Amino acid sequence: MKAVVVTAIVLASAAAIVFAQQPQLGAPLDPALFAFQRTIPDGRPGAVALIVDPLTLAHSRGPGEHFADVRILDGSRRQVPYVIEHRDDPMIEPLTHERVDAPARPTGLPKGSNWSSYRLRLPCPNLPASQLAIETSARVFQRGVQVVVLRPADRHSRNPHLESVAWTSTTWAHADADKPADALTLSIVPGDASELWLLVDEGDNSALPITAVRLLLPSYRLRFYRPARSSLSLVYGRSDLLAPRYDLALVSNDLLTAAATEVTPLGERPKPARRSLISPLQFWVFLSIAVATLLALIVRLATRRADLS
Repeated sequence: MKAVVVTAIVLASAAAIVFAQQPQLGAPLDPALFAFQRTIPDGRPGAVALIVDPLTLAHSRGPGEHFADVRILDGSRRQVPYVIEHRDDPMIEPLTHERVDAPARPTGLPKGSNWSSYRLRLPCPNLPASQLAIETSARVFQRGVQVVVLRPADRHSRNPHLESVAWTSTTWAHADADKPADALTLSIVPGDASELWLLVDEGDNSALPITAVRLLLPSYRLRFYRPARSSLSLVYGRSDLLAPRYDLALVSNDLLTAAATEVTPLGERPKPARRSLISPLQFWVFLSIAVATLLALIVRLATRRADLS
């Protein structure tokens, strides 16, 4: 009898926990009004930590606006409340570094200088302020380092030019042959660039061997309780929304400390472009016919008026 009572208490407690993990869904929203939609992989009900990946960082209104346009929707278009977790450890994105000649001459570079240049392809444009970590296998060296982007010709320059995106240019040095060199970490603001250029002033030395380049992005996760039997979508890309205000924030500590299943949203599905009623070719054909008809009518009226007079 005692065992039955204990079992009943345990089951009741478990039921209470499950009930607590099913917060009230929020107001409905039309996903078609967002520029991007992504599927959240299915899973069991419970705490989930959804990774804010580079695409979400770049195409949403981002951490600077507290991800104001980011929403999680269920199959009925109801909002699933979430809280934002800012992690201390950065999100690390390895970058390919291709050694090729820079497309333009660095500003202030003396003629005949010995520079190496590397093209770094970013995951996508419009990434937030982040850091670039550069590694080398060399043990004894001293080099000047810049991180730049290629800008097209404008009113300030007749030709394409390189512009710094690092907050500071720096000298990278290491003088202990018995220890590997620490990675050089630079703070950068990529802006709308899809690729960066790493420039290394080699002096009169051979090229410094660059072994790895990593992009260190700010790391966030969206924490929420997955409802039972529901397909979920992540949507973002709107300029008219305020940051969400969910009652879940009142118990955010419980959710932030709960054991959670970590998932990454699937690929982006941009909102389909609205199709016009007629194609540009049809528009110009109709306009030409209308103009020709109007001219013929004017000529006819002018001729009739001349005959009457």
